[in-house]
Amino acid sequence: MKNIKYFFNTVFSKAYWQYIFISRAGIESILAIYGGIYLIAESLDFFSIYTKDKYGAYAFVIFFILSVVISILIRRPIKSILLEFKSIDINLEVRIDDLFEVSGAVMVSTNTIFEADVAGGKIAHNSLQGQFTSKYFTGNQNELINKINYELNKLQLSKPYPMGTTITINTHGKAFYLNAMSELNSQGNASTTLDDIEQALAGLWKHVRDEGELQELVLPVIGTGRGRINQSRKKIISIMAESFIKTSILGKFTGKLIIVIRSEDADNFKVNLYDIKDHLNQVLDSYI
Repeated sequence: MKNIKYFFNTVFSKAYWQYIFISRAGIESILAIYGGIYLIAESLDFFSIYTKDKYGAYAFVIFFILSVVISILIRRPIKSILLEFKSIDINLEVRIDDLFEVSGAVMVSTNTIFEADVAGGKIAHNSLQGQFTSKYFTGNQNELINKINYELNKLQLSKPYPMGTTITINTHGKAFYLNAMSELNSQGNASTTLDDIEQALAGLWKHVRDEGELQELVLPVIGTGRGRINQSRKKIISIMAESFIKTSILGKFTGKLIIVIRSEDADNFKVNLYDIKDHLNQVLDSYI
């Protein structure tokens, strides 16, 4: 149902049609297709199958309409994009989905004191950490808190923990990486910065390399929700992707990174995966 809703919301959104007709990528697509059709027409004219002298007067309009229609069909609403980095044997996927329904080891963002009290209101029920707790530790958050404290005690560090501190919580046959990427203020509100995100990602990559099992790695778009960071999802995704690729060049720790965008966020913030893919191709061009 969510997939159908996303498809129709995208098709009827102003942002989607602006991307098709007004954006640089959209215009380039139409012109490239037009050029291909024109080349075919020239070949047909050369072999006298199609003659320009008979049909040239209205061929331009037909070619242009065909180019637009084909461009729209090629760039229809999608739920996933994939970039392959064959030189280092890894893939990067950006997907609109439910984070906890995607197979692989999942990163769950948390705070630098690893506060995990959802029932007491210190962590919001609808936050990522709150959703994780309610889904996997329903009615028994103390089990999760005990697991967290057990893993933190191994680190022999004191609160607040360094940004990027990561621990593994195994439950329901899956590995979850709790990663410190925000700070809590006295009112219990979380906040983060771009520097914090960079440190959080570096800490996550190191932990996965040291303790992971080369599983597919699944991440949410971090910092854009309760992290209160004032950046677009496209920008944050590019930061995450570039950090991942740069670190993977130094040593492989997973064969695939999946960055997940919530369906609600895709709708509310007019996320366009073609636009994101074009942007990632530019940012990561030297690595592809």
